[in-house]
Amino acid sequence: MSLYTLYTPQTAPAVTGEILSGLRKMIGFVPNVFAIMGSSEPVLRAFVELTTRFGQTSLSPVEQEIVHIAVSVENGCEYCVAGHSAFAKMKNMPDEILAELRRNGTIADPQLAALHDFTREVVRKRGHIGRDALQKFMSAGYSADQVQEVILGISEKTFSNLTSVVFNIPLDLEFSKHRWHPSAGARAA
Repeated sequence: MSLYTLYTPQTAPAVTGEILSGLRKMIGFVPNVFAIMGSSEPVLRAFVELTTRFGQTSLSPVEQEIVHIAVSVENGCEYCVAGHSAFAKMKNMPDEILAELRRNGTIADPQLAALHDFTREVVRKRGHIGRDALQKFMSAGYSADQVQEVILGISEKTFSNLTSVVFNIPLDLEFSKHRWHPSAGARAA
């Protein structure tokens, strides 16, 4: 017995079916993480809204994917690391940055490294970071507004990480060449 159904625009309730249809038009397919949320209008709407709003932040598309992948690696979410690796490639993230993110390594670019480190620190310490971590992030060229934008991205990605891990969502065919396992990440302390 399955604990979930992967809804399509045709099989979902009317309102969520419309949302899933819009996602299909925008992305080209309905990722399983959205499909599983098709049974609950409040859940699906909330996740789509968080995703939309994070996409509207001042962080560049590559910076947004750094946040997504850093959170997903920290949370050990195989589905989301694979999915956002695919999206990162679509957004022209350099291969060396993507490889470092997937192994929880060190990014050569100092500003992007600061974003990666800050995101991991906030996730790892559940927000209980010291002043030094905040100052280091802002000294790299980020603003107080961008601190909040990173927190928004962490919230959005934690939402899908928890959904993906709890339900063990199957990987979409479109993400399969980016398969990832937590043992691939050297989970830095």
